[in-house]
This record gives sequence, C-alpha cells and structure tokens, in this order.
Amino acid sequence: MRTVLTFILLALVLSGTAYGEDSAELKLEAKYIATLDDWVKRGGPITEVQKTVVETCGKLVMLTAGTLEKVALATTQREEFHFRVDVCTKMTVNRVYPQPEFEKKEFVVMICDESKVMLFRKL
Repeated sequence: MRTVLTFILLALVLSGTAYGEDSAELKLEAKYIATLDDWVKRGGPITEVQKTVVETCGKLVMLTAGTLEKVALATTQREEFHFRVDVCTKMTVNRVYPQPEFEKKEFVVMICDESKVMLFRKL
C-alpha cells in the first residue's frame, strides 16, 4: 500500500497538473525549446551538444510526457527515455549539421507526423 501511494504522489508531483501548473509547464517547455533554438542560432557549437542539447532534450522528454509515462520513463522504460532524448538531440543537431536519417522522407514522416510522441511533432 505504501508503495502504491508513493508512486501516485510521485506521478502527481511529476505531472505538475495536480497543482494547477499547466501554464508553468507551457512556459518551461517554451524556455527549453528556446534554449535549443538559441543553440541552433549560435551555429550549433559542438562543444555544447551534451550540456545544452542532450540535457535540454532530457528535460523536454520528461516535461512533455504524461503522468504515468513519466513514472515509467524514470523507472521501467529507461531505454524509451534514452531513445526519445536521442531523437530530440538528432532533430536539433540536424538543423545545423544535416543528419543522414533525415534525408529519407519516410523517416521524417514516421518521426514527425506519425509518432505518438507529441514532443517529436512539436520539434
């Protein structure tokens, strides 16, 4: 019982919506996307990929996930979390340094149009 309550509380805290912070989440999302845009505008300094792009993508992945999805990504679905961060990173880097995967139209459609991950559509 204690474990169930812990997971429920964790899910509520991670979601932010339990405390009416929808607008705060949207502002934070806009800030993270602006950070990625700024990296692109500055020419995509390679030395900043890990600190700026990868870390910001990790924050965006967790911020844009649903309540239960956040718990799963943080615990049992770590490989899915890493996959989403990698895709976000590649999408951002592609804006400065073209990535071969994005030359294939079917790949772009699959990631940007057909994906169930809303973050990919936004990026």
